[in-house]
Amino acid sequence: MNKKLNFLRRAGCSAISAVILTALVFPAANMNVSAAGAEYNYAKALQYSQYFYDANMCGTGVGENSQYKWRDDCHIYDEQLPLDTTNTNMSQSFITKNKSILDPDGDGKLDVSGGFHDAGDHVKFGMPEAYSGSTLGWGFYEFREQYEATGQDAHAKTILRYFNDYFMKCTYLDNSGKAIAFCYQVGDGDVDHAYWNAPENDEMFRRGWFATEELPSTDCVSAAAASLAVNYMNFKDEDPQYAAKSLKYAKALFEFAERCPTKSCNADGPKGYYTSSKWQDDYCWAGSWLYLATQEDHYLSEVFKYFDYYAPPSWTHCWNDVWAGTACIIAEIDDLYDKNGQVFEDRYRTATNKSPYEEINFWGQIAKTLDSWMTGKTVTITPGGYAFLNQWGSARYNTATQLLAVVYDKHHGNTPSKYGQWAKSQMDYLMGNNPLNRCYIVGYSDISVKYPHHRAASGTSMAEDPAPHKHVLYGALVGGPGSKDEHKDVTSDYVYNEVTIDYNAAFVGACAGLYRFFGDSSMQITPNFPPEETGGEEEETSYWVEAFGVNIVQSDGPKATEVTFYVRSNAPKTSKNISVRYYFDATGMTSLDPNSIEMRELYDQTAAETNYNAILSGPHKYTSSKLGENKIYYVEVTWDGFSIANSNKKYQFALGTYAWQNYWNPSDDWSYQGLKIEDSNWTGTPVTTDNICVYDSGVLAGGTEPDGTKPAGPATIMRGDLNGDKEVNALDLTLLKMHLLGSQLLTGDALKAADIDSSGSVDALDLLRLRSYLLGLSEL
Repeated sequence: MNKKLNFLRRAGCSAISAVILTALVFPAANMNVSAAGAEYNYAKALQYSQYFYDANMCGTGVGENSQYKWRDDCHIYDEQLPLDTTNTNMSQSFITKNKSILDPDGDGKLDVSGGFHDAGDHVKFGMPEAYSGSTLGWGFYEFREQYEATGQDAHAKTILRYFNDYFMKCTYLDNSGKAIAFCYQVGDGDVDHAYWNAPENDEMFRRGWFATEELPSTDCVSAAAASLAVNYMNFKDEDPQYAAKSLKYAKALFEFAERCPTKSCNADGPKGYYTSSKWQDDYCWAGSWLYLATQEDHYLSEVFKYFDYYAPPSWTHCWNDVWAGTACIIAEIDDLYDKNGQVFEDRYRTATNKSPYEEINFWGQIAKTLDSWMTGKTVTITPGGYAFLNQWGSARYNTATQLLAVVYDKHHGNTPSKYGQWAKSQMDYLMGNNPLNRCYIVGYSDISVKYPHHRAASGTSMAEDPAPHKHVLYGALVGGPGSKDEHKDVTSDYVYNEVTIDYNAAFVGACAGLYRFFGDSSMQITPNFPPEETGGEEEETSYWVEAFGVNIVQSDGPKATEVTFYVRSNAPKTSKNISVRYYFDATGMTSLDPNSIEMRELYDQTAAETNYNAILSGPHKYTSSKLGENKIYYVEVTWDGFSIANSNKKYQFALGTYAWQNYWNPSDDWSYQGLKIEDSNWTGTPVTTDNICVYDSGVLAGGTEPDGTKPAGPATIMRGDLNGDKEVNALDLTLLKMHLLGSQLLTGDALKAADIDSSGSVDALDLLRLRSYLLGLSEL
């Protein structure tokens, strides 16, 4: 678990709870592993499956909430979306009429930060985002016990809050509590899809799309209402105040969808990326959850107006068709309302003008859906036994149907039927029991796919780059196999290897359900997850250069060194004040004054692809008290205001002289030492080059200078010294108490110093140990 999050979540926990969680974790040797490396561990799959959402968090709360250190706050300018007709789809007349509601502080800006990136891209599309929030919540609602038994409930609740806090932030209520507008999309797919880079470095134009009475977007508004209603159900017992707020917004959004005389799909914004075909299913999905939450008869009446009873068997639960999920909730309402009678069914018959003799069985429609999938009536059964519905995200549809199966079994004897057994066989296929012996869950096992279509995790400059990915996108469910069990594990293939928040949404719940019915003692979560990627908690943020050189030689001798380099960093959010220095020694030059050498910019990818450009300057004299008088100079490349590190932008320059009979000997140049020399600028492969130095705002941040100077290391942290005064006393104890009470949270080095027992979290045990030390009863 992410340390920043876990410090707060576990505040005040007892030693007993720590022992319980520890009991859930066993060595990998105990895992349920089959032949050919396939592993069928539904507890581990549940654990891993949630981490895709950590990778896709957006906004100003990423650093605080994501459990990945390689993710940080991004698109923070979503917090300052200009309120006008250029940056939003709202008309000027609507803005003028409702300005006091949209912009109560009058700064002309809207805060629509937060939420989740849709996929490997960075758009926040309305329909898949709302669907994902509600479906994740549904899985948690049905199988909460399994999340708790595996210790995954805290993580789930963080993700659910992040979804639903965003939906509430994007809902604009008037003084009476009525929803006036709802922001359902941020970012333009056409603009966004031309960019392949980490979201922390993204500065593209991002427009906001809003549902208003002029543009009702009934499907998006209803889908968000559904997510908030599910959120109420999940939090009502442990956090009634937060749950009540969720319900308030759910009801307001549903009322908005209901009162708009013209109902429509959100065609304005998603373009062809997410073409919604109807709004009725989302409306009924929301109404069903609201009835389950409130027992208010009005919601049931609205659902009965539009519910398509016969729709579920024709497809499955997904972002554009939630009829099957809606049927499950209506069936659950029926069980609560009149489980063994016909009162509920009769009410539906009357509301829809059906014959009093027509059989109505809501669970029966789910059974038909599952039978159609099992027999191949709706889908293609591949030679390997996989139920294939559609090439775009086949695993997404398959796992959604698995979720239907385990939900059905939960409400029919709470034991696995043929449907649960089928779901297990399908999940096992996705875990590796298939003709390719391939697992379609990233990072889950040794046979997992390794090249998901995801910018942030890839660390590459383009999807076509075949290089290994910089980060493991644990738990991401890729698009999946084709109708003949085929698949391509290639980053650029967005059919087979796309990953999206809606692909994982039902997958998480399916894992929980399968663990409920088929879990055993061999199925354990992975301890200390996610693993450290680059050296541990104490690692200092650093920068380095990956480079190669080419020697230019003419008939009269060596002339120049041409250098190609990239700037790299382990920082999740890199500085915009980076410069690079290449050091050379004038001793190796003849017939040429150092200030007269030639510096040629050969290629600046930043200038070619952005509005920024590099500045090549020098030569500058290098001074060092350690070396005294010397003939060392450097040339410097700067990128003012651009995050060059990890941008994958290439820079090439030449240093030397092309003049006749002037001599250039690079062998004594500091930065030439360790520089890989290639034959061509086009085919060379860059490697880490320590003697080319990187600076952040003029301070050495990476590499080694000619006199041996290296970046300053991390400061020593004294355990228990929370205020950094080099003493451990009652002041530190007070700070720890305040942190645990939530009145003043610790961060950075203070948070690390508060982990007295080095457990990776700060809790009541640390308080007891610090108090014991101050009383002279124990050592730190």
